Amino acid sequence: MARGTDVHPFYQRGLRWDQVSDLAFAWVKVSDGGAPYTRAEAGVVHRPDTHVAGAKSRGIPVGGYHYAQLRPGPQAQADVLLAEVRRLGATGVCPLLDLEAPFRPDGAAEAFGTAFCRHVADAGFRPAVYLSSSFAAALRPDRWDVPDLVIVIARFGARPEAPGAGRYPGRYDVHQYTSGGTLPGSAGAVDFDESYTGNHLDPEEDMPFSSDDFVNLMWGNVFDVTGNRNYAQFLKDMDAKITALGSSLDAVTKLITDSAAHPVDARQLADALEGKLVADLVPAVTGAVAEAAGAETADEVRKMLVERLGV
Repeated sequence: MARGTDVHPFYQRGLRWDQVSDLAFAWVKVSDGGAPYTRAEAGVVHRPDTHVAGAKSRGIPVGGYHYAQLRPGPQAQADVLLAEVRRLGATGVCPLLDLEAPFRPDGAAEAFGTAFCRHVADAGFRPAVYLSSSFAAALRPDRWDVPDLVIVIARFGARPEAPGAGRYPGRYDVHQYTSGGTLPGSAGAVDFDESYTGNHLDPEEDMPFSSDDFVNLMWGNVFDVTGNRNYAQFLKDMDAKITALGSSLDAVTKLITDSAAHPVDARQLADALEGKLVADLVPAVTGAVAEAAGAETADEVRKMLVERLGV
């Protein structure tokens, strides 16, 4: 089991991510109905970008969630969520549909949820749906014809399958067990979730750095929410990715040095070689940086790679 949260750009504004240390995953509201989510109050525009960047800065896998409305249709709303998830690089946790009011727990809600989640799956993402336990008991998302559906159930004070009003007897992956949690600096109380499987996480987020991922990493971190270059955060994230690559290369080195006494089979070598080879990584990274941010920044990144990898 692991604890996570789902946070709102406005109601949990001010959250001090630099002081958060005990979360294993997070969902952030990124869209509502037919549009990306923003809220302006007292001259300040609150966007999901702040929470997504904050979770990433702490190494917390983060994804986006969408609050469903009756209009437009499910595919159009799913496209809004997917566009925001891609824009923010919030792919560490599965894109989540929040299905509650103004829907009622009836056939129309089931049809909407099924179509929405299928559209997410067709786009190459593992879909997730959030429902209250009473909604889930009526709609039974565990029986929907949706591949690899992640199910999140809200029931405060009791497990979803426990006896009582709103009992949900079906399969689920994550339980939202309270809306009264606290996190440093948050303007309001916080939802806490407990995961019982790892299905909500994107396994590729835990893999060593690859050159194919670099452009997403670059644009997700080199600019802050106001559009200014944020090289300090970018270099920090690069350092974390390089550390992961170094671990992969260390595993390969150990296999080779130990092979005389303990023969290495093909499976062991394949597992150790999950990361990219250094010879391919350095030119791929520096080339992507040069195209995105100029030769000067590319040279800084190349020097860091060379120093950390010892090439």
